[in-house]
Amino acid sequence: MTTASHVSRRGNKKVSPPTLWHADHPRLRTRKAADEARRLAGRLARHEEIDPKPTEEQLFTALHTCAYQANRAQGRSHRSPRRARVWYDRWTSVREHIVQENLGLVYTMVSRFRARETDRDELISEGMFGLTRAADRFNPFRGFRFSTYACNVIARAMMRRGKIQSRYHKLFVLQPVGMFDQVHHERRDAEFYAERLRRAMDHNVGHLTDLETAILTQRFPLDRRNPQTFREIGQGVGLSKERVRQIQNTALTKLRHVLKHDPLLS
Repeated sequence: MTTASHVSRRGNKKVSPPTLWHADHPRLRTRKAADEARRLAGRLARHEEIDPKPTEEQLFTALHTCAYQANRAQGRSHRSPRRARVWYDRWTSVREHIVQENLGLVYTMVSRFRARETDRDELISEGMFGLTRAADRFNPFRGFRFSTYACNVIARAMMRRGKIQSRYHKLFVLQPVGMFDQVHHERRDAEFYAERLRRAMDHNVGHLTDLETAILTQRFPLDRRNPQTFREIGQGVGLSKERVRQIQNTALTKLRHVLKHDPLLS
């Protein structure tokens, strides 16, 4: 697949929409599928109540249709420079809805996961990443339910986190010698990590949405002064505090994944 020559602006920087994976199915190439995906994504982006609620098949067909149209537009960006970005934004709206509708799977898997040395917030973070990854890679045309596929992906993500935490505790247990040097290095490492995090946000390498970026900026201001609560942010953007918290966790999961593969932190 070709890379989009179209770019959109974020401040003074140019950001290209990424190439999206989609299943190879003839239904995605029809005008009917494109029209249905456009309508559904628009209503989800506006947070409209949809009655009856879209089925799992409708949601994932729309998601894959948006991905197909976005990738198709990338190769023809010289004809319609905004088309790839528009379809990518629609894909983002559908995917975010799918993830939010299935958050219960993450908490269910966390309650079943038994690892004393693993922090619950770390498990939730890994589970969120696994859920997002599952939404990106699920093929709805194979006849399986998304919940079955997603639970397997979430479980594998949590197991990886559990193994990492277990190895960490085995390596660093009972090492009092050099404690002050260790604290100094940990503080320096934390500052370096924070600097890489700021760079990741500045360049949007995690492909955060505008709303995700705005929420993180208000929750974690650079000067560390007057961070806003979920309720305060929600009042400003017209969302509940729980919805703001969910969006924050999704954004943090994206950034953690980016930093996990940062060569300067490895």
